[in-house]
This record gives sequence, C-alpha cells and structure tokens, in this order.
Amino acid sequence: MGSNGSFSSGILKSEEGRAYETIYKMDDNIVVLEQKNKRRGVKLPEESHTPGRYYVAFKKDGSDVKSFAKYGQDGLKIWEVHTDDHHGLKPHYHPWLNGEPVENDVRKLTQEMLIMLNRIRNFKN
Repeated sequence: MGSNGSFSSGILKSEEGRAYETIYKMDDNIVVLEQKNKRRGVKLPEESHTPGRYYVAFKKDGSDVKSFAKYGQDGLKIWEVHTDDHHGLKPHYHPWLNGEPVENDVRKLTQEMLIMLNRIRNFKN
C-alpha cells in the first residue's frame, strides 16, 4: 500500500516504509485502511501491492464511508468513489488513468459502485 511509485521502488518491503495500516478486512479483497499519521487527512493510496483490491476509508468520525477505490491488475487505481458532494453530485466517482486522476472528470456512480457502496455501508461482522 503505497503511493507515487512507493511499491515499485521497494520501500514498502518493511512496515516502516508504509504510510497506511489495515484496520479491518471485510473479505480477502475489500480492506479498510487508515493512514498511520492520524494528523493527515483521510485519503487512499494511489497504488496497491495486491492486484484487483478495493480499499476503503471512513470519515474520521466514523459516520460514513469517506471513499473507496478499485485497483487494477497492475496495482494502479482505476477509479475512486467519494461520498461527499462535488458540484451537486453526491456520491460520485473520479476515473484514474496511468496512476493519476483524470482531470476535471467527475461521474455518477455505476450500478457496480452503488452495490459496493451499500455493501460497505451495511457490513456487519
């Protein structure tokens, strides 16, 4: 779980090199993360070292999902869903391409994303 090429550069091989920690595993492929530095904002990594993974972040007060993202077979983010309002669109998603968000591209959730959002919101262990 790194960002900006951290995984490919090798700094994530030790726990000290990682900026995120796993809080909970909803299943083998859906993982709730938090940044180790609690003073930082709530955000997800740009890359995953597990292909095809979904990472989830909750709002600091725990009231709702803040965001979740899907990562491709290359470990790069494919899209990220945000539950906060973005110019009247709530929730919404941002597509990613080659490890970067597509600039000024905000979209309505797909059916797959709505199902995943509801699954995360309604998860009970």
